[in-house]
Amino acid sequence: MEQMDIVLKSIRSMAWTLALQGILAIIFGILIFIYPLLLNAFVSFILVVIGIIGIVAAIKIGKYAKIKV
Repeated sequence: MEQMDIVLKSIRSMAWTLALQGILAIIFGILIFIYPLLLNAFVSFILVVIGIIGIVAAIKIGKYAKIKV
């Protein structure tokens, strides 16, 4: 049963990460449509945020995983 708990916690963490990335992508897509001259700044910011979110998600999942990489 412990393995199932690990999998469920990992899935929950990934689901929140994907939802947050989707919301940010929609918001920045709208902002880029409204302010096309700021495309570079918006794209670079969203990539930094997505990178940070990915690292945080990997750390959270790593806490529950028994396999060390």
